[in-house]
Amino acid sequence: MKVIITGDSHTAALRSGLDMLMGLDDLPQDLQIDIKQLGGGGGLRTPFFIDRGSYAEMTDPTHQKRITRLPVSDEQESYGYYGICGPLHTIRLWRNKDYWQKYTPFTSQGGQAPISTSLLRHIVLQDQRYIMQLVGLLKRVGVKVFVIEAPKPYRHHPILELVDPNAIIYIDGFYRKVIREHLAELDVPVIDVPNACYDAEGFMLEEFRHDSPTDDYHANKEFGAIMIKQTIEFLKSRN
Repeated sequence: MKVIITGDSHTAALRSGLDMLMGLDDLPQDLQIDIKQLGGGGGLRTPFFIDRGSYAEMTDPTHQKRITRLPVSDEQESYGYYGICGPLHTIRLWRNKDYWQKYTPFTSQGGQAPISTSLLRHIVLQDQRYIMQLVGLLKRVGVKVFVIEAPKPYRHHPILELVDPNAIIYIDGFYRKVIREHLAELDVPVIDVPNACYDAEGFMLEEFRHDSPTDDYHANKEFGAIMIKQTIEFLKSRN
């Protein structure tokens, strides 16, 4: 079986995790996983492709250097499954100190203005509008597609020095719930991050933080390897 995984910058951890497993000879012999990052998460929140009916044509020059269209043409490669990173990448919402020092998802407190559930849901759907359109297109043309969950917040993120940690966890969880509901409506399965990767409050364990001390939200190759193994188990269950 051949599988391609693409999407945002979280594909880097998956790539390094896959390389680690390959080095340990810890992959099924009948499985080929190709990982090709499409672009950064910020670039996926604006229009980045044209719907050509049977495929999405990438319009961003950076994306085009990596992937020109999805699904890829039959002449390039034939993939049984497409994995997408991006729809469950929540940081763009919860890390914004200008939002969450002024507003709160809870009852008004400390001078912060409460934000309604309906407005918060609207913001989430707008943030993932275009990547979800891509997922919908892939489903429409008959591609077997799944989504790989991104890491939750880490305790070392500097936003936690400015904003109530409970608010950050709530926003992150709310975001994931909204997108998961949308994915369920499209009948798109999600590769979950195992609960063992989180602490009791729902923050990512520090053992999975990125190797760079200046990177406060990406994960490392150990996390990537876990998610590749989760993906393999999912594929086994479908075949």
